[in-house]
Amino acid sequence: MNLIRVDSKTFFQNPNQYQLVSGNTKGAPKCPYGNYYQWVGYDRINHNFVRFTKSIFKNLIQKKYNEHNR
Repeated sequence: MNLIRVDSKTFFQNPNQYQLVSGNTKGAPKCPYGNYYQWVGYDRINHNFVRFTKSIFKNLIQKKYNEHNR
């Protein structure tokens, strides 16, 4: 499954459109090696999984970590 790549420009045009979800979410794609991703991007408007660029991914992971450790 080829994931659409979401870069920072696309992400910041509508950040509420995208979210980071668990790789165990129903329908989530597997990595090229057949394993599940720990986290994967999801497009809430188009209802499909996406791949974030490294900078966006790191930002969202940090946000999740901060929410969890409040």
